[in-house]
Amino acid sequence: MDLATLLEQARNGNRDAAWQLGDLFREASHGVKFSPKQAFRWYAESALAGSPTGQNNVGAAFENGLGCRQNYAMAHKWYRRAAEQGLNVAMANLAFLYLHGYGTRPDKAEALKWFKRGAAAGCKKSKKMVEAVLRQEPRLS
Repeated sequence: MDLATLLEQARNGNRDAAWQLGDLFREASHGVKFSPKQAFRWYAESALAGSPTGQNNVGAAFENGLGCRQNYAMAHKWYRRAAEQGLNVAMANLAFLYLHGYGTRPDKAEALKWFKRGAAAGCKKSKKMVEAVLRQEPRLS
């Protein structure tokens, strides 16, 4: 899809086009100039329209301070929304916040729960983390 079409679709409320446009601004690709603020803007449009990918991307933006002020509590909120919709990478991202206590209290049992859900949904990173957490905390199995 060309940039003009993507931009038109995003402006007309296409939630997937919005996060894809956000990616272009974050990656500075396809002739788009790097703009963290524009990336965040389009991720937010997508997230507010209910896209789990958009919600995960807003979570990542808040976690890393991309186009917004870093805020782990907001990262937690948006990762959870995406994870509850079944996005496996969001499950892993949420689990990492629980594991390290970013934006929430540290909770290895909750982290393990989300890593297990992510692994069951096909996330390879989550599968490795289930094994790592259980090696450190065998009582959680």
